[in-house]
Amino acid sequence: FDDLQSVYEFVTSRAKILLEFDHSTLFIVSRESGRLVMEATIGFPKSMVGTFFLLDDQGLPTLVARQRKVAVVEDFQTERRFFIPDTIFEHKLTSSLAVPMMNKNKVIGVLIGHTRARRIFSDSDISLYQTFANQSAVAISNILNIESLKRSEDRFRQVFENANDAIYLVDVKTRRIVDCNRKAVVLDGYSHQEMTAMKMLELFPEEERDLLQQRRKQFFQNGFCTTLGTFHHVRKDGSRLPVEISSSLVETDGRKLVMNIVRDISSRKALEQERENIAVKLRRSRRMEAIGLMAGGIAHDLNNILSGVISYPEMLMMRLPEDDPIREDLQKVMESGKRAADVVADLLTVARGAASVKETISLNTLIRNYLVSPEFCRLISLHPQVAFIPRLASEVKNIHCSVLHIQKVLLNLATNAAEAISGAGQVVIKSCSRVVEEHEIEQEVPAGEYTVLSVQDSGSGISDQDLEHIFDPFYTTKVMGRSGTGLGLAVVWNTVQDHNGFVGVDSDSGGTTFTLYLPVDSQVISLHTPDEKMSLAELRGEGTILVVDDEQIQREISVKILNSLGYTVTVRPSGEECLAFLEENTVDLVVLDMLMEPGINGRQTYEQIIRIHPGQKALVVSGFSENEDIQRVMELGGCGFLKKPYNVEELAGAVYNALLNK
Repeated sequence: FDDLQSVYEFVTSRAKILLEFDHSTLFIVSRESGRLVMEATIGFPKSMVGTFFLLDDQGLPTLVARQRKVAVVEDFQTERRFFIPDTIFEHKLTSSLAVPMMNKNKVIGVLIGHTRARRIFSDSDISLYQTFANQSAVAISNILNIESLKRSEDRFRQVFENANDAIYLVDVKTRRIVDCNRKAVVLDGYSHQEMTAMKMLELFPEEERDLLQQRRKQFFQNGFCTTLGTFHHVRKDGSRLPVEISSSLVETDGRKLVMNIVRDISSRKALEQERENIAVKLRRSRRMEAIGLMAGGIAHDLNNILSGVISYPEMLMMRLPEDDPIREDLQKVMESGKRAADVVADLLTVARGAASVKETISLNTLIRNYLVSPEFCRLISLHPQVAFIPRLASEVKNIHCSVLHIQKVLLNLATNAAEAISGAGQVVIKSCSRVVEEHEIEQEVPAGEYTVLSVQDSGSGISDQDLEHIFDPFYTTKVMGRSGTGLGLAVVWNTVQDHNGFVGVDSDSGGTTFTLYLPVDSQVISLHTPDEKMSLAELRGEGTILVVDDEQIQREISVKILNSLGYTVTVRPSGEECLAFLEENTVDLVVLDMLMEPGINGRQTYEQIIRIHPGQKALVVSGFSENEDIQRVMELGGCGFLKKPYNVEELAGAVYNALLNK
């Protein structure tokens, strides 16, 4: 039956006894706040729907439903078992027969027949009426079940189509896709018609299908199965998406189907990869920080030791005749000391505490200067089969950098590139300007304007294992101590970090490319003519100099060099003793070490010096120092900076310029 009207027509057409009634009714009520509300009716006016109420103890249907048995009313005028609604008298009804509508021992309603004339109902009347009441109950239950099923299917279809995940209904036997939702069409790129002509397995790559077969066996053992690891859907365009799968068994229209719910996890995978990249960077930064602290302390001590190795041979050579055979041995000692000093300089760069002076300059200028340097000429002589090809963009934005450190980066990258090539090959050195937009993801470089340096070789590439540690200090694939120190690329990484830049590396069997992104500087390059190199005789001078250094060997070297140049020298081993001396004395120049232990450092010392003697000239000397401290001294009136270890000419020139306040 489609509706209540058809049920009523069925009952009245077959129950002749109903024809004898003046008035038959069938209505549905619902419970609301302790009252029975008419929801539908046959026999009473439609206007009563929603407006006719009965309390739980009112009316004939309530009596029948509560007692679950037939109730007969011979005359409503004398009825006292229940409250009689006014509508009974309005319709001039006198007698009534009411029977419960039973289905599976459950009362689902009451069927009532009314007469206007007084009537006594026989047992056969009651039995026949009860029979058709029960038939009506079954019919109504079927209607309600069908409607409930239809509503359930509608809800399922709505959830199915609007789900955020892709859903596939797959035939258990044929494994073909019977149906899929809109999300599945969007996910895989096929039309609905194309999808329903495919087997579910066709959406997965070949290499994953054996694992999916195992998953299928597990599914039929348990009746459900969540994903085992990550699978991939191969889209219509050939691209792959990482997915997770959840499967369950469903039945519709007597047909068993597997419902696969597939979730696209590409965004989650991207976030996981981003978190892993951040974790890798954090681990690298912590490792570099720990190694840097160690390297910085070692470098500081080595610089003081190397000062004697470099300076004493030079002072001895000044006393020897030009043809003395000992000069050659002393020269080798000096060269060894300078090479050791270069290694120490790399350690300081790794420590990220090496003092450096930055200036605005063109990257192209730095590259061209390197390509004519003695270091580059030596590299060419060692690798005659390697061609070095510069490809410099005509308009490259300036950078604000430490020229010394960027030149070291060029040297290290070019050397590594040449050594990566076995036999003939080429190294391409490029420069260009690049604007990285917000939506771009390249080398994890934030949006901004950069000057880009890249060094590309045609070697055999770097293995994945080595690539993971390529920037770690002391990690090298060369023979440690013979062809490498393990500091070259660590210097590159730290230098770029100190310049607020970014470095990336791409490598395969065709070669390796290092790419450096350096922030551009809008300042105009200040062109100046470098000072002409002066001889030691020209650098001689006069005046009083106070040397403040906590290392005895460094004080002795400074005294010997400066005395030989004609200066009067006084030394003090700490900032506190320096201040005590200057309370009673004046000097023309203070040669001030930046890192002194224990006690106050060079910056703190100079801040108190200028309170005693405003405008006091000072030359800062350091091998390991915080850039901020040196910069602060310069802002307060410092006349120059000299890096340890230094030779005679470097100290002589720095003092000469400081006294002239150049």
